[in-house]
Amino acid sequence: MSKNGGRTAVRVYGRVESGLRRASGSRERALRASESFAAITATLASMEAVATRRDTAEGELNDWRVLRGGLAADAPFVSRLLDKLDGPRADRAFHLTRCALGIALLIPGRGTALDRLRLSANAGLSILGMINQTRSRYGGDGSDQAALQVHTAATISRLGGDARSIDAGLWYLSLQGVLSYAVSGWVKLFGRPWREGTAVSGVMRTHTYGHEGVWRFFQKHPALEKTATRAMLVFESSYPLVYIGGPVVNAAYSAVAMGFHVANGVVMGLGRFVWGFAAFHPAIAYTTDATARRRGRSDALPAVAGAAIVAALGATALTATRRRLRVLDGPSYLQRLETSRGSTLAYGGKQHGHPVLLFLVNALFSTQDHFGWVTGHLDRDGSVDFITYDRAGYGASREAADDAFRIDDAVSDLIDLIENVADPDQRIVLAGHSYGGELIRRVAERLGDDRVKGLVFIDATHPEQFAQSASQREGLRLVRDAQSQMGLLVRAGFGSFLDRPSWVTRLPPPFRANAELQYRDGRMWRAGHRELRAVERELDIPRPPRLDAGSGIAGLVISASRTMSDADAARFQRELASTFVASGEPIVLEATHDTLLTDPLVAGEVAARILAFARQMGTPS
Repeated sequence: MSKNGGRTAVRVYGRVESGLRRASGSRERALRASESFAAITATLASMEAVATRRDTAEGELNDWRVLRGGLAADAPFVSRLLDKLDGPRADRAFHLTRCALGIALLIPGRGTALDRLRLSANAGLSILGMINQTRSRYGGDGSDQAALQVHTAATISRLGGDARSIDAGLWYLSLQGVLSYAVSGWVKLFGRPWREGTAVSGVMRTHTYGHEGVWRFFQKHPALEKTATRAMLVFESSYPLVYIGGPVVNAAYSAVAMGFHVANGVVMGLGRFVWGFAAFHPAIAYTTDATARRRGRSDALPAVAGAAIVAALGATALTATRRRLRVLDGPSYLQRLETSRGSTLAYGGKQHGHPVLLFLVNALFSTQDHFGWVTGHLDRDGSVDFITYDRAGYGASREAADDAFRIDDAVSDLIDLIENVADPDQRIVLAGHSYGGELIRRVAERLGDDRVKGLVFIDATHPEQFAQSASQREGLRLVRDAQSQMGLLVRAGFGSFLDRPSWVTRLPPPFRANAELQYRDGRMWRAGHRELRAVERELDIPRPPRLDAGSGIAGLVISASRTMSDADAARFQRELASTFVASGEPIVLEATHDTLLTDPLVAGEVAARILAFARQMGTPS
């Protein structure tokens, strides 16, 4: 850090802390400080935009001609209005107006005229902030979003004009600020690098936010990095304690928070974050000050908010219970089978006595509905019988009472299903997507080529890929961390608040509702985690199972182009293909791991390949 940078950081820190001290006992000073800090944020952001315009030019991240696509379909009127801002002159006028409004909020003094000016400036900055979010790919950065929250709350507070309105606005900003820190800490707890204390050096290595000097320092002092990272987690996660500890505790938390933001501004170049998040702190100082309560501060908003949260949690729990019952009922066409180990499998499909019976086995964290496009093609063709099912714990299927789980438990369940629904003289073909590929490989090993004639691996797991490839092993751990966070939210009953995933909208209409119900229900995530842990225990080991399924079993390998772009993954896909009779090279389709099944065009090609292979298996040799 340069001497000038250090002096600037100290001055900024002092200015913010001085503003916070003055704001603690007065609602008007608190509101003025919050809207002033937010105005500095908006002004700096627009000054940067006018000076560079690097993100909005043609081909850049926020090129409006690219961003307008989704909005044009959902809100054509708004899209046409925003079209007027596309272009250097209109964009410059937009940001200069934003700068002027921000500067207007910084004018000192009191009086009716100035209050009206501040109301107008806050309203203008709120509207322009919303427009700016729409014109940004990710809704702007955190400082933009913080400033928008402040300007909107200040507009409503000043519009009300009385003490209760201002107190309500300040309580809103206070709660918003405290939650922004706490939620950030709680989410980090699920990230393995944060728990292990290595996340900071990882960020410092990046091109966008990194700093070589800081990275080298932590490389030399890993114990210090671990201590600092874990201290940050404790600090952020415990931020709501300011409401219990009062002004003294809040002053300590505020000093640490602002020191953290100033350090980030210097090291990571996030200077606007200092002012953006400082805008919450006057409101926090005011709402944690006992003097303000004695002077008549209205605390109605947190009481109302608490009651609303309790009511919302009750409604959420009721919705989750109803969803769970619908998931366990499943679609009306499903049949049930109790397996030898005590689980219950829900399965569907079409059986007309054809020579070939095809079983489709889904991936981790997915259901039989993912095969909707494939089964539609199979049904229309009508030349092979087929079965889809949900593994124990997914959908309407139920796990055995014994909570212990191994991969071979799922294999045994599938073998029971095959033996109970297939005619003795039918030729069995198994098709597995991702983890489903490892299941069908093990089934083939146990049943042999007298019963199983063909295996179709759809971007399937290779039994040795995690043991032999560091990148595949790391990918498995990243999946585990990401799914752990999602699973916790859903199992806690918050599935209703998740955005509808894009893969659901890509499924055939008859399958969407059931797939979305399962996505929002905790059972699918619990079952997926149980299986994922088994994969780590049984495949991510020094000596995993060898790839061997019997000399008489034919194989077909279908791989996604995205998968084959990774050298290690491509090697494992080719090894799968070389192991089985009449397999040849993998068939590579332009797709991702998921869109092999969820994209209607690609899934149609997958179904055609499976059908041709299955018909071949049905022809007597």
